Amino acid sequence: MSPYYKYKKEKFFEKYKSASETLDDLKSALYKYRKDNDKIIRRAIFAFFQDFCEYVIDMCESYIVINKDKIDSRTSSLQLIEKAYELNFFDETLKNYLYNCVKLRNRYTHDYYKRELSEKQIEGFCYSNIIYLDIFLENSKDDVVLKYRNTNC
Repeated sequence: MSPYYKYKKEKFFEKYKSASETLDDLKSALYKYRKDNDKIIRRAIFAFFQDFCEYVIDMCESYIVINKDKIDSRTSSLQLIEKAYELNFFDETLKNYLYNCVKLRNRYTHDYYKRELSEKQIEGFCYSNIIYLDIFLENSKDDVVLKYRNTNC
């Protein structure tokens, strides 16, 4: 294994750890906000949501590079998710889930004139989906796969 590959793989696991911790922080903020409707906690929800999406995008990008595939600077975040899916980083259900997360994040970030609507959509998505999501990596000798568990079942 080349030193570069090993470095990229280590960075990949760091990104996963950050994504998992951020997801836990997001869930904690969702529970706290449900309990006391604090506006600072509400802002934290959107910050954690955006951070989670960024870590997912970074993981997809790293996964693509680790698997010796090419990307360029014009590759969109949604294309990165699609490409990682094609390389078997996660199944189609998780792909669609992550795709929806990033679409909501993009709308929230870029459509300032629709900020209120975006916030409501993110809140709804978080309370109906994210709050029940657990992600974990399955690691074999040859592959790393992002898996999920829906704790609402």
